[in-house]
Amino acid sequence: MNKHKHTHLKELALVSANISVVDNKTVIIENAKKIVECNDILSVIESNGYNISIWGSDLKISCFDTGVVEINGIISSLEIEKTKSISGR
Repeated sequence: MNKHKHTHLKELALVSANISVVDNKTVIIENAKKIVECNDILSVIESNGYNISIWGSDLKISCFDTGVVEINGIISSLEIEKTKSISGR
């Protein structure tokens, strides 16, 4: 792989927001930067230029460790909104 492609892949890995949804009970967000809002019906997590909104009921953040956030409850929907430009893109 040439150096340019390798560098670009490393940049993409650093700006990605990996989201895992387990049934409708758990959402795990990797590369989380901060918790923007958290209550029993809405949790908003900032991750590399995106706000990830989790809507549901009885929501609780059960883990916030080394860039990983785990939200448990009854998940009804997810929204992803770009909040800023990353590296001019």
